[in-house]
Amino acid sequence: MSPALNPAQQRAVSAHRGPLAIIAGPGSGKTRVMTHRVTDLVRSGVIPGSILAITFTNKAADVMLRRTMKLLDPQRPSDLPTSGFLGPSSLNLNDGTPVLRTFHSFCARLLRRHLHRIEPYSGRYTIYDGADQQQLIGMILKELQLDKTTFPPRRTLSRISHWKSHMTSPEQAGEESSTFHERQLVRIFDRYQELLEERDAVDFDDLLLLVVRLLQEHPDVLDQLRNRFQFVMIDEFQDTNRPQYLIAKLLSEQHRNLCVTGDPDQSIYSWRGASPDNFRRFKEDFPEHTFITLDQNYRSTPQILEVAGRLAGTEFGERKLFTENADGTEVRVQQLRDERSEAARIADHVESWIEAGCPASEIAVLYRVNSLSRTLEEEFVRRRIVYTVIGGMSFYERREVKDILAYLRVARSPKDDVALHRIVNTPARGIGKVSVERFQNAASAAGRSLGEHLRAEEDFSSIRGKARKGLEQFKNVIEQLSANLGTSLPDQVALAIEASGYLSFLEKSEPESWQERVRNLEELVAAAAETEEILASVAASAANDPEFQEIDPLSLFLERIALVSDAEMRDDEDGQVSLMTLHGAKGLEFDRVIIAGAEETLIPHARQGEVVHVEEERRLLYVGVTRARKELCMTHASWRRRFQEREPRMPSSFFTELEGTSIVFERNEVPAYSSGGWSQNNSGYDPAEAVEDEDDGLHQGAWIRHEILGRGVIVKSQGHGASKRISVRFEQGGEKQLVVAYAPVTPISPPDEEWEPC
Repeated sequence: MSPALNPAQQRAVSAHRGPLAIIAGPGSGKTRVMTHRVTDLVRSGVIPGSILAITFTNKAADVMLRRTMKLLDPQRPSDLPTSGFLGPSSLNLNDGTPVLRTFHSFCARLLRRHLHRIEPYSGRYTIYDGADQQQLIGMILKELQLDKTTFPPRRTLSRISHWKSHMTSPEQAGEESSTFHERQLVRIFDRYQELLEERDAVDFDDLLLLVVRLLQEHPDVLDQLRNRFQFVMIDEFQDTNRPQYLIAKLLSEQHRNLCVTGDPDQSIYSWRGASPDNFRRFKEDFPEHTFITLDQNYRSTPQILEVAGRLAGTEFGERKLFTENADGTEVRVQQLRDERSEAARIADHVESWIEAGCPASEIAVLYRVNSLSRTLEEEFVRRRIVYTVIGGMSFYERREVKDILAYLRVARSPKDDVALHRIVNTPARGIGKVSVERFQNAASAAGRSLGEHLRAEEDFSSIRGKARKGLEQFKNVIEQLSANLGTSLPDQVALAIEASGYLSFLEKSEPESWQERVRNLEELVAAAAETEEILASVAASAANDPEFQEIDPLSLFLERIALVSDAEMRDDEDGQVSLMTLHGAKGLEFDRVIIAGAEETLIPHARQGEVVHVEEERRLLYVGVTRARKELCMTHASWRRRFQEREPRMPSSFFTELEGTSIVFERNEVPAYSSGGWSQNNSGYDPAEAVEDEDDGLHQGAWIRHEILGRGVIVKSQGHGASKRISVRFEQGGEKQLVVAYAPVTPISPPDEEWEPC
């Protein structure tokens, strides 16, 4: 047995013949097994070029091939280019390189040689990317006299891709359609396929579907491939869709040497066609299969794996992850009062870990939805914690957030032409580039900015047709927002969302992500409400300050956002803390991980009030938990702000399954846990009642130290959580009102000398 392999890994490596399913838990050395298996096959006399290994990313394929070639030739430099990365271009069985590719690159290469066998295609086909597809859909909508508003190109393409990933033809889709809208989508689908064929073009779904057709309709091609590829290996099998499974099955039906590796508990991509049912299909189609489980984990501590084990479990039987790694710290579940308290506590952890010597690049904060990054980003900026948003963008850089802020900027300042350009035709009002240029010329001739001209122009005489009506509508929106600048900040933000028609625009134009974008807009309203709380906390002490009186709330709000957006997050030798979604974390690992927002409606995630895929949500939490090597913490809030209201939140129902583990449930700010584990008795759990039990040391009569103002005593305390306000009489500087979430104050012991606050 190789000293680099444990007994289960060695069995998987040496099981050369027949169908094999390797259920590889997280951190169990799956890549090591794949590379050693290829190496072992070659050393046993198998021709390298007869081995086909398919994975899901070019990077993974490249890593696997480099490691394999290094095992076959230890003297080979590890950075030597892998010329066979995409496999040999010929069918020469003496080729010395195993074929390691992605599904799409394998299919594309195969179609280059054989697509001319399927009419009307040739071997010189073109692969259409997303932009090409959208342009084609636009042409089809015009041809069929259908409106882009009713059939947004992205949404339409998403529906077409859904049909294709389930191998549904336009004819079958037509038979299943029951509404007028569905029937029109089928017309678009049908015409889309016709135009692709006419143009000798394919999209990414077609790469898979056409290979299935090629193998089914041309036995000689299938026989040729079966003779060549005697050993087929599929990595990340839980992420395969139906066409991908059929390709693997067709190639392997004769020689039966199909090895699939993956983890059904990490199947989290059903929304793009992946199905853990492919493991079941494998068992049915290859009943003589060997089944090997890799459950020894080399990544995480026993405490982390104990929690992960409660979330795992597939049709292949109960699984128990184990490790020989040394014990670590307990997994903690921390309940915080609200999102601000949660962000502050997470920042505390990050700061303490970095201070203890953990590189920032080894710390990750994971969340279910992107909107949760807002409070984290603001807290990190305030504390100068260097971070990066992985697989997404900073909250205030998200398109929908910037669009609504642009409406507020235009309403506030008629000279903000940059903001006006951004939203003059968003949502679409029929105001094209030519119309904007004409309006710009008219404004310049009158010596005005675009915003000034918009307000002054009565009949928009320089503009014709639909664009004139669109400008009139836009003007009405801006005038409505300008007239309401004196209302509360949350009301101004909410009005901008409503008056612009932005929500219906998102629903039609962003079908895959509109709910998440709506949540981001809810967070924007929440940010406005928090700004008002800050203003209220300092209003009394600044009542006679002329400079303060001249600052309007909207200006302060926009300034606060600009400081977050433009903060200079300096990179240093230890890198940056990573913020990302649970989906984005798959395949990654970090020393220390925090999972934020572990609450009902978030984990598991509810769409329109309903949790649709509970088991997939469980698998998603499992993926998040197993990203951690040394330390794991999960947080949840008792309250979260939605628009202007604070909503009570319940902890994730998945926590009920963790009773009896060594997990530590900490009641940081509100009591909600039983001494023995998790307690979720609805009749006894009342977040509104729990807030009265707060003991954060910031109560009337307590002494505090402020980083700038020095020592003082609290003479009044009201509210709770992020909105808690305290009135402090300082030894130097008089009485000040502070919002606890933003004030740098620390409880201290009373001074020895007596001092009576006046």
